[in-house]
Amino acid sequence: MEKYELAYDDYLSGMKYKEIAAKYGVTVSAVKSWKSRYWKDKKLQPKKKKVATKKDAKKIAKKIADESKLDDERQLFCIYYLKYHNQVKAYMKVKPNSKYSSAAVMASRWMHEPGIQEKIKRLKAELYVEALLDPHDIVQKYIDIAFADITDYAKFSGGSVSLKNSDYVDGSIVQEVTQGKHGVSIKLNDRMKALDWLTKHLNMANDEQKAKIELIKAQIGKLNAGEEAETFENDGFIEALDNSAKEDWSEDEEE
Repeated sequence: MEKYELAYDDYLSGMKYKEIAAKYGVTVSAVKSWKSRYWKDKKLQPKKKKVATKKDAKKIAKKIADESKLDDERQLFCIYYLKYHNQVKAYMKVKPNSKYSSAAVMASRWMHEPGIQEKIKRLKAELYVEALLDPHDIVQKYIDIAFADITDYAKFSGGSVSLKNSDYVDGSIVQEVTQGKHGVSIKLNDRMKALDWLTKHLNMANDEQKAKIELIKAQIGKLNAGEEAETFENDGFIEALDNSAKEDWSEDEEE
């Protein structure tokens, strides 16, 4: 899809020429050229004013209500956006086969749709009482970093290592990719810093996030008991979590 086609929705939403030019990396003159060459025929002509009857008002109200309804995919997009606070990740949850670059473009377009904006605002108001940023979103991002799985980014086969296509991974978790004499190496964001942050802010986690931490503790318990479980490095983080959790939850009980 050409830039002028993507920019048309922004034009209809009320964005100024300067804003559209900055968004798509073109000059203001180019945007004006798009308007005269491609958007002129699409421009809505002003309608003649008329006095609306009660029947007309009902029709208008019904039309607005119908237009405000979102399809199932957009409904899910709003929910995932509230969960991850990341519009690209939310879109890829709805459209898992999308390339990352395409998802970034489409997620931006969806976020500019009035229906989606209104839905997200309404959900935030209902869930967080007008809070525009939920602390759980922050906790989730650190959990994503702390427990990132290297197999999400690289393939291991027959002693060789290859990176997965960047179109299908969340690049926000990757800090660095380098090509050296021994091959390609990938470095994720600092896991220990994320773990340290979680130990200090465990009281911000919701029940689901605390449950994930409890699950990890249970897996460590199996390893210590000699049972077969997924490999996980015990670096003292579990003990720190346990102590922090006792303090945070004991405070909740006192309240």
